[in-house]
Amino acid sequence: MIANSRSEVEKTIKDYIVLQEMFRLYAKKRNDLEKEYNKLLANYNEGENNYSLDQADKIYNVYREMISCEEQSKIANDNFGEAENELKKIGQILYEATIHAEISLPAINGTAAHTRSVTISFSNGGVTVR
Repeated sequence: MIANSRSEVEKTIKDYIVLQEMFRLYAKKRNDLEKEYNKLLANYNEGENNYSLDQADKIYNVYREMISCEEQSKIANDNFGEAENELKKIGQILYEATIHAEISLPAINGTAAHTRSVTISFSNGGVTVR
């Protein structure tokens, strides 16, 4: 989880946002790698499943990276679920109110660190972050 927040509520909101973004990024990267893997198989396969060492190495490396992204995506999604549950608990404590906040977000996937204005709404046991 993310550290160095000013408050527990801010930390939970930041975790929610960052983990959701990480899940999306890993899932997208995994899908892109799967397309690349299938493309390599199709391009290198001449009907006989014979590959050069270089071709086999490229296919193998893309496959390994694809599996790694899938694992990272699952970890991020699991952690996101925990952060979402924590936000729901906050919503119960605040009697399903709305929070307006400026959240400092770290650099993710090459983007610069930045501050984001968010509105967190709690209703019917759910949470919405905009």
